[in-house]
Amino acid sequence: MSTTKIVSDIKIIPNHVNSIYSFLSDFRKIAKVFELAAENPEVQAKIEEQTDKKMNFKDKIEHWEATEDNCSFVIKGFGEAGLQFVEKEENKTLKLTGYGRSPFEFYFWIQLIEKGPYETKLRLTVHAELNAMMKMMLKKKLEKGIEQLAEGMTQIPYQNLQNLN
Repeated sequence: MSTTKIVSDIKIIPNHVNSIYSFLSDFRKIAKVFELAAENPEVQAKIEEQTDKKMNFKDKIEHWEATEDNCSFVIKGFGEAGLQFVEKEENKTLKLTGYGRSPFEFYFWIQLIEKGPYETKLRLTVHAELNAMMKMMLKKKLEKGIEQLAEGMTQIPYQNLQNLN
């Protein structure tokens, strides 16, 4: 096994770092967005419009359970997965790792840097323990997925999600 490091490009989020951190640091808020999107075609259409991607949440993710610091869910075609926070530095860094069953050990960092009142830089980093075969099969997919996730995170209307409970 060796550690594979994948780092996203730096993205700019046109929002205040407090709003971004508040949303991303609580899995219950993220879960609520998934629930709203799955149950409400208008919410799903708005997300798809903002991200330019077709996202049928009911067909992709199910059995989402969350507390503030961990979550578990089933990804259709992949299986059970989960995440948990291992470190939070307010308005700067969120560090996560796998929770429950995971096919490999990984750490996922979300780094936020406030550049102005409504300009926050975002960078995602993944450190994954992959054997040579898994690295060959997964590295390109992980790189693409991290870039898509980083880009998607720039499209979230954080200021509108502050009161989710």
